[in-house]
Amino acid sequence: MPSDRQFGFSLIELLLASSLGLVVLMAVIQALLGEQRLGQELGELLHQRQQLQRANDLIAADLRRGLTLAADPLASHHQSACSLARRHPVLHVDGPDGRSTTYSVGSAPSPIWRGWVLMRCGQAFGSDGGINPGSKAQNRVVLDGLDPAPRPWDGCALPNATAIVASQALPLAACMERSTGLVQWQLRLRLGPRQQEGGGSALMKG
Repeated sequence: MPSDRQFGFSLIELLLASSLGLVVLMAVIQALLGEQRLGQELGELLHQRQQLQRANDLIAADLRRGLTLAADPLASHHQSACSLARRHPVLHVDGPDGRSTTYSVGSAPSPIWRGWVLMRCGQAFGSDGGINPGSKAQNRVVLDGLDPAPRPWDGCALPNATAIVASQALPLAACMERSTGLVQWQLRLRLGPRQQEGGGSALMKG
């Protein structure tokens, strides 16, 4: 006698299997997206670290060429060769040729930059990587993504240091030792919730 029993899956079983498959697929997609975001963040952090190192190298080179550093770059007799556009001057370096180089921090000159920027106003560089002595002062963004509200810097390690006026609460903070001509500085950056910092020291020529 033939049996009326049907073999296969019922509609409910098919719906349950489909739902389980969708859950697994969504979990895999979320994991892949998470890895992609992590990779992108790590790439941005690496790029930011490289830019930070480049900025520190540039600051060190300008300080080593300089004769004097202004303890109070806001003083009226220290005039930058470029418009600061309400940015804060921090390092005002006078060179042996009477020309000055100024590093300032503040709002970006264009929306293409992220947040606050570090700008350098000074003579341009030649094709050999050195200063072009006949060039006019140029105002250029050196680094973007600076932390606009960092915690006050208290990391100056120079024993007889003088803090550069009003710089301790800025993303570029600095101190100097007048007796030796040694300068120390610190840059603070922010990328989303992440913070990066780095700095250096240099001995001035004068």
